[in-house]
Amino acid sequence: MNKNLIQTSKLDRDVIFKISTDVENFHKIMPKYFKSLKIISDSLNEKVVLESINFLGRKIKIKTKHVIVKPNVHQVFILTGPVRNTSFIETYNSTISGTNISILVDLKLHGILKLIPFLKILVLKKMNSVMSEFIMCAEIYSKSN
Repeated sequence: MNKNLIQTSKLDRDVIFKISTDVENFHKIMPKYFKSLKIISDSLNEKVVLESINFLGRKIKIKTKHVIVKPNVHQVFILTGPVRNTSFIETYNSTISGTNISILVDLKLHGILKLIPFLKILVLKKMNSVMSEFIMCAEIYSKSN
């Protein structure tokens, strides 16, 4: 299921993009969701990360690949777990009042999750609300750094 989520931030594109791609500090920005992050591979524009996250009230461990295409694209690929092969591509575009963020989500559910009606819709709604929360936290975080 593909879905395009749209968000806005009052932060300058370069500022919100830097925070959004600073994977190793996600737990500082949103400790409610990101419990631990361990970078296992780090090259110029790609990081592979073991993440312990809290999502939909469950603590799960996943491996993700983050591809950073400066100045404005952050691609996230979920490599393991119940939503493996899911990807979301975030594109950051400057506006007069800040930044528009478009998130193209390709959600894949596996196992028993495929059998739960409306789960994809619930997950997409939750992802959208988490992204809104992330932007608010990033705006606060940017003032403290």
